[in-house]
Amino acid sequence: MRFTAKFDGLPRLPFWTKAARFAFGGPRSSDRLVAIGLSCAVLAASAGTALSNDCKPNHPRPLIILKDMGACAFDPQTLSFAGAPADQARCLMRGMDASRNLSRPLDALPPALTSRVGQDSGLPPREALSAFLSNQNLEWDFAAHLWQPLSHAGDDDPHAPMARYFVIHDTSGPNYGHRSFPADVDVNPKINSLAGFKCTDGWGKAHVVVNREGGMLLDHDLSEPWRETKFERAVNFAGGLKGLFIHVEMIQPRRSAGRWGGDAQSPDPSFTTPQYDRLALIYTIASVRAGRWLVPAFHAAIDAHIRNGHDDPLNFNVQSFANSLDGLMQQLQGPRAAQPEAVAKAHTDSAPEPNSSAVPSATPADTNSSAEAAGAKDESATQRSAETTPQSESIAAGTSEIPIDPKIQELEIGNAGHCGALVAEGHRRTICRPHVAESRAHVRRVRVIRAADRPIPDEGHGAWHNGGDAHPRHARGGPRHNRA
Repeated sequence: MRFTAKFDGLPRLPFWTKAARFAFGGPRSSDRLVAIGLSCAVLAASAGTALSNDCKPNHPRPLIILKDMGACAFDPQTLSFAGAPADQARCLMRGMDASRNLSRPLDALPPALTSRVGQDSGLPPREALSAFLSNQNLEWDFAAHLWQPLSHAGDDDPHAPMARYFVIHDTSGPNYGHRSFPADVDVNPKINSLAGFKCTDGWGKAHVVVNREGGMLLDHDLSEPWRETKFERAVNFAGGLKGLFIHVEMIQPRRSAGRWGGDAQSPDPSFTTPQYDRLALIYTIASVRAGRWLVPAFHAAIDAHIRNGHDDPLNFNVQSFANSLDGLMQQLQGPRAAQPEAVAKAHTDSAPEPNSSAVPSATPADTNSSAEAAGAKDESATQRSAETTPQSESIAAGTSEIPIDPKIQELEIGNAGHCGALVAEGHRRTICRPHVAESRAHVRRVRVIRAADRPIPDEGHGAWHNGGDAHPRHARGGPRHNRA
């Protein structure tokens, strides 16, 4: 004899079976309506879950136990790889050879990197970099944080070293298999969409993702500790490396290079000039925030001695990266970029460029010899009076009479506290710059202006990037996209 448990007159059947029975076979219309309503609610909840882009792994990741300290001999005591910073970069900036094994270290770095890596000299002024970022519509994600430090190792332990390594990755996807790359691979919206990298749960892949058109998505501010290599997750370090590395992903589709499948072939060129330019910009931003030029590294070199390590960035051109870095430095050192420096000074020896769009032009100094002598004698009094002069009068005295549109908002950063508020369309953000006062006591203010009617991106933390119509997880199908 078979017994079936009963509940309210129905057998214990799956929810969908009971819902269907109520909706289509039940005798009472009220029960049928209730069942239909419940079914619709469950379907809506399921659809919402499917559309949300949660990126946290749904299963524990395997433990990583290192047998050695990697191809570049990491020292757990000093939290650095072996050798001087330039030597570390030569070892870490190498990818896979034709046999899919790690290639030998670089013989030499390009001069643009050799003269900078590990040094605290040659960094552009924060004011010039901030003005450049504002002109690029990148002030919200990058310029506003220029006066904040990077993450620290030990999951942001303030007593641990600040981030030292700038790790370059590629997405290794989407994977085209045996199909050819589309002719418009560099501008194809499905390939270049950053939507698949936006994570509603805070588990974005890297700090920044860069597509082939130069669009950028900021998943984590550079002050947030994040790990994206197996080496960082190794139990040998007990979490001590979290925060020591800054990670940047570059979108690169792949295809099979042979009959057995895989993803060993990249487009030609593997990365675009806009990608190298953006990478150089992010590298400069991170280095300015660290107070020294970081050591560039490849994901492939860091995970080389770990099983199932990665091969990215595939076919990266180090010289192209160096060329982009040199080009960026020339732009930041040009007359337009140097203009904020001239405006920030209380006294200047030469007239500034008149066509700067970032800040108003300063009034040329009086050339009368007696006035110069008087100014030299009363310099200290002038500085004291500047501190007590009302802000509106100080601005009027230090700038030419250029009409300012009422939609323009100003960021006034004074010496006291070195903090200011950036306001646009009701949004307020505080910016502090604690490292400037000691080296530049004569600075009175730095003005960063932004049109109040400029549209603010409504895509979370994403920086002004191009969207696309790709499936939200188009780039996650590649065999190497499931990062450590």
